[in-house]
Amino acid sequence: MNLQYKIYANRIISVGLVSSFIAILLTGVYSNNFIDCFTQLFSWLNSSNFILFLPLIIAIFIIQVTIILSPQQKQWSRIIIVLTSLFFMIRYFWWRSHSTLNLNDPINSIFSIGLFLIEIAFIISPIFQTILTLKIKNRKLQADRMSEAVKSGIYQPTVDILIPSYNEPLEVVKRTIVGCQLIEYNHKKIYLLDDGNRQEIRQLCQELKCGYITRENRIYAKAGNLNNALTQTNGELIVVFDADFVPTTNFLIRTVGFFQDLKIGLLQTYQSFYSPDPIARNLGLENDITTEVEIFYRYYQQVKDSVNSAICAGSSFVVKRKYLEEIDGFVTQSLSEDYHTGIKLASKNYQIIYLAESLSAGLSAENTFGHIRQRKRWARGTIQTLFIKENPLFIKNIKWWQKIAHLDGILQWFLSPLRLVLLLLPLTYNILKLNPIQASFEDVIYFFLPFYFVQVLTFSWLNFRSRSAFISDLYNIITAVPLSLEILQTLINPFKSIFKVTPKGIKNDHYYFNWNLASPLIFLLVINIINFFSLSQSLNNNDIIETSNFINSDVMLFWNFLNVVTILLSLIILIEIPKLDSYQWLTINKSIKLKISNQIYQGIVTKMCEIGAEINIDSSNIINESGELIFTQEKLIIPFDINSYDLKNKKIKVTFQPLSLLQYRQIIKILFCQPNQWILKESPHELKAIYLLIKAFFISILNFTKINFIKKRMYKH
Repeated sequence: MNLQYKIYANRIISVGLVSSFIAILLTGVYSNNFIDCFTQLFSWLNSSNFILFLPLIIAIFIIQVTIILSPQQKQWSRIIIVLTSLFFMIRYFWWRSHSTLNLNDPINSIFSIGLFLIEIAFIISPIFQTILTLKIKNRKLQADRMSEAVKSGIYQPTVDILIPSYNEPLEVVKRTIVGCQLIEYNHKKIYLLDDGNRQEIRQLCQELKCGYITRENRIYAKAGNLNNALTQTNGELIVVFDADFVPTTNFLIRTVGFFQDLKIGLLQTYQSFYSPDPIARNLGLENDITTEVEIFYRYYQQVKDSVNSAICAGSSFVVKRKYLEEIDGFVTQSLSEDYHTGIKLASKNYQIIYLAESLSAGLSAENTFGHIRQRKRWARGTIQTLFIKENPLFIKNIKWWQKIAHLDGILQWFLSPLRLVLLLLPLTYNILKLNPIQASFEDVIYFFLPFYFVQVLTFSWLNFRSRSAFISDLYNIITAVPLSLEILQTLINPFKSIFKVTPKGIKNDHYYFNWNLASPLIFLLVINIINFFSLSQSLNNNDIIETSNFINSDVMLFWNFLNVVTILLSLIILIEIPKLDSYQWLTINKSIKLKISNQIYQGIVTKMCEIGAEINIDSSNIINESGELIFTQEKLIIPFDINSYDLKNKKIKVTFQPLSLLQYRQIIKILFCQPNQWILKESPHELKAIYLLIKAFFISILNFTKINFIKKRMYKH
């Protein structure tokens, strides 16, 4: 049997088994004997109650068959998935609003309506996004057409490339400047905008023959830095790269052509990342899961672009100077100067468009502290929208569907405090003796399960395999408390916080646990565990009175159990693993030659950075300590010293001897600047994601325990 079909068959069987298991749990038909559970289930299947499972079976069948026939989105499959999702969403929403609200007394009414409103908040956004997926635009074909005029020389406006910088390490800045210089376009000038006013950066720019602009003060942070550069440059188009973003050589060829259309004011491109985000790295899943922001660039931006509401994301974008000057430069009132500058341009009837093509790559946050700081800045900057004149909900010339798209982006940040509420919900049932949902087991099976499985099974497919649902929830748990506090502070005092740069290029030589971020999660874990055992004891003692009109206590017990599991997995993410090197070792697969002791060997470079490489060689008899690495295609020769041998597996690790500037440029081009080199990674399907998370949990615990045990023994001796 073809391997592809084996995978599909396994997926169907697995989903069926999981569906059956969860159905059993949610219907409360398990007893002291596990076999009794299946006996009761089969008795249901032989009775008229079997019809209760039909919506679930139909939903899974439609979704799975469509995804099997169309692993990648096509218009016909997108229509089927969208209509199926909308049907079960609306069906569930109708049931919740008409049959499940517990309005028997004031307190229950408050909690019941409150929970329902929270669900609405979680449902409305997916409904809006799901509908807009039908209108997603393929701008890659448009880029093909528009780039012809650029390549032929018919349209080649002057371009200023601006690289705002503050405190990034010199090697990070150097990498970006050289990458920009390698862009294939004649009429370009490159400027490093140094808000740190550092002598070593000034010298670097002189060495690289790159423009250098600084200023006496740092007023308005990045926005002020960019506006200062606008007064000292004159290119028709402006490109902005953060100091850690390296473009591919065809960046301008693929983007400049769009500006032949005079309606276009700003073009944002896809942002890839050449380092894993700290959450994936701490879980040991950097090769298995995508970075956290991947879903934004691969899915949300395309959804927003379908209604001309793409977001300027601060780096890797092109803007027309003339139009930018019309709005007095970059907006300075907000921490998200990029977002609000785009809104202001749109209010002048200029289009903000998005090209979903990876033409640059940057550094992810180096640790969870930096990751959270970055998200807090984005959250505050977005919510500040509500308090400045560039508010897209009220500014002139923004159409109503664009307003809805921007409102959706703002409201998404408020899901963090709502996620906290869901972590605490089982406590209201046990401690306060409240029943926020009035429903029978049959209702849960008939209405909730189909809705739930449709959401889970379509989530990754709809977002172009950029994120799985279960991994997404972990990201939400990690950020829930700090983002909730940041949102509250922003609503109270919107402009109190200053712009804080995300630390880049940092190292860490040991394991450590981030207690500051973990403390609130530990508190939530403890109260959920206490509530779990309390609820279990109440069930054993029959202290909770059940009625057919309310969800069974077993469901709340299961909900509580899921809370405990997700919080535990989230805490594992906060075990920071060592990062011994500030350089990024990229996985490549490049055939080379090695000259060692006047002998020529064939080899394959498997990993490389600016200072060294890991190489598979065709010999195990190498005894010399130095040699030359020969890149035949690039006509590049790099002298090296051998650091380590693994002759059994025919591998060596080498350190490059000091590189000339020409050699360095060629290495950067190989590593970062090849067109189409940033291949999109696919997030694992849901069952595999669960397996990977469970595996990561036990491995992380084992490694952390082992390291601490060794440290204690060393300390004793």
